[in-house]
Amino acid sequence: MVFCKNSLALFCLLSLACLILLLNAQDSTQDYLKAHSQARAAVGVGPMTWDNNVAAFARNHANQRASDCNLVHSSNRPYGENLAKSSGNLSAKDAVKMWVDERACYNNNSNSCAAGKQCGHYTPVVWRNSVRLGCAKNSLALFFLLSLACQILPFNAQDSPQDYLNAHNQVRAAVGVGPLTWDNKVAAFARNYANQRAGDCNLVHSSNRPYGEILAKSSGNLSGKDAVKMWVDERAYYNYNSNSCAAGKQCGHYTQVVWRNSVRLGCAKVKCNNGGTFIGCNYDPPGNFVGQRPY
Repeated sequence: MVFCKNSLALFCLLSLACLILLLNAQDSTQDYLKAHSQARAAVGVGPMTWDNNVAAFARNHANQRASDCNLVHSSNRPYGENLAKSSGNLSAKDAVKMWVDERACYNNNSNSCAAGKQCGHYTPVVWRNSVRLGCAKNSLALFFLLSLACQILPFNAQDSPQDYLNAHNQVRAAVGVGPLTWDNKVAAFARNYANQRAGDCNLVHSSNRPYGEILAKSSGNLSGKDAVKMWVDERAYYNYNSNSCAAGKQCGHYTQVVWRNSVRLGCAKVKCNNGGTFIGCNYDPPGNFVGQRPY
């Protein structure tokens, strides 16, 4: 009798182990990457790479959705996002297939979905400038529901710290000014304030800030590189000899970018609730002191 009980227990444990292995099939990092990269290769787009920071964001949101399994997007996310759920098991491969199957409804010539159809899950999968991926899956044993979230970084490429630095340092070098370095403390300040602006996307400066600050927004996606370019393009209105802007023009964003004594940089980007983009960069020490030249 003892043997039978032990055999039954062993059988149950083995069955549970097999079930877990079955549920976890096709859910590895490589499975997510392969499913995305096959669809991307079909349209001549390069593969993605796995990003642990992006995956951690996806995991955090998947955990938040574990109690209801609802397809509710994360708020204030700095990434693109696809979600999927099922009343039974759903593998990573099958979730990505659901999104990719929308390609039948996408018209590349008009860059639009077929009338009454959805294709916005397919397009992020094959978005050329999205290059890093992170995904997570949650299962609810009681209800046997699964939810899966993929974060695709970024909305557009050109949003990494190095991208912000390159965009700044190229124009600084052009006027003989040394490069900026990335500062996590300054970036945390920028991130905190960008999150506050996600609700309205308004270009309102932070209060009591210890840093220089430049803001940008767009009604759609805006890359960090393009935001800096907007600021740098003001150099056409800056007169170094008079240390002033052309009449009726603005050049104070450009002068902060090239301010010699500003040596540390931190930037942040957020997708606003209205679908727009808000970007803020902070500079330490601040620049644009009256009566002083930037370089």
